[in-house]
Amino acid sequence: MKLTANKITNKQLVFMIIQAQVGVGILSLPHDVALIAKQDAWISTIIAGVFSQAIIFVIWGLCRRFPDLSLYQILPKLLGRVFGKILILSYSLYFMVTGSLVLARYSDIIDKWILPHTPNWITMLLMLLTCIYIVSEGLTSIARFYVLVTPILIVLVVLISYAMKDANLLYLFPIGEHSIPTILKGSKEAAFSMLGFELFLFIHPYVQSSGKEKLVAITTANMFVTIFYTFMVIASLIFFEPNVDIALTPEPLLYMIKAYSFQVLERTDLFFLSLWLVIVATSISNWLLLSSMGLASLLRKKHYARFLPIVAGIYLVLALIPDQGKDFERFNQVLGPSHYIFIVIIPVLLLILSIFLTKKEVVNKV
Repeated sequence: MKLTANKITNKQLVFMIIQAQVGVGILSLPHDVALIAKQDAWISTIIAGVFSQAIIFVIWGLCRRFPDLSLYQILPKLLGRVFGKILILSYSLYFMVTGSLVLARYSDIIDKWILPHTPNWITMLLMLLTCIYIVSEGLTSIARFYVLVTPILIVLVVLISYAMKDANLLYLFPIGEHSIPTILKGSKEAAFSMLGFELFLFIHPYVQSSGKEKLVAITTANMFVTIFYTFMVIASLIFFEPNVDIALTPEPLLYMIKAYSFQVLERTDLFFLSLWLVIVATSISNWLLLSSMGLASLLRKKHYARFLPIVAGIYLVLALIPDQGKDFERFNQVLGPSHYIFIVIIPVLLLILSIFLTKKEVVNKV
């Protein structure tokens, strides 16, 4: 499988990983983590960033052993043709389900805050058509677009910072009141929102830099995302009373800025959501890209673009299944173990297997 336009720089890699990690979860993350860790939710977010960095080291170690191969090419090489293809299909299906859940959550937010009378399938279809257009031109075009839209995150920080003028820092105290297991449980929720760095497994052969430079790039991206998410969590915690109010606000960031208006901007929440839509588009585009690349590798096709409409159709069908909160919770319960399997366990096992096979080859040569 070969990308039509497939070369990106190390700096572009930073922006691609940032956009992969920051997604639809930005609105609900403070609520989800604070439900468990309360005022210590910001500690949970930092721990999640550290955990993500540990996985990044594993992923980088595996990619370093196969600098010219993506994960879809590594799997058959290490596990054999049959089992390798099974895992390629499994990864494609995993990305489809994950992407469809992101699409469903996006549609749910749009339904509640902007277009309550518009059928969900219309907003989903419009988003998918946009994402197909973004992804179809190849990796270079995708990277350029991600670089262009990343400053939106800074605008979001500015909006939230303005809302913090009425915050109460005392809501963060006492620090460390909750037990370590509780804080770690909260970090699990935050870690799920930070997923996306696994994109590196599939695009690293197309990055024009050395292995160490790639590690610096993805580490920089992860540090930025960790700081960004921690800031959002802290902003929510000091605006809403962690033990009471934040439990009643599923999208605390939107409620924060909804109370403020400017002379040229009356509905700041809608302005915030309009910027958030771009972030969601990049997130769904990543899942769409990885799913299509998987099918192209599975069927030994050179270009993934022909699979985009098929994958998008599957996304649309799957995204129409969940209906509001309880269904999202069920999907998350199913996907939780899948995240660990596909992003943590399999890369670790592949790294160990590659080390073992290399040693075995050296012994045989001797």
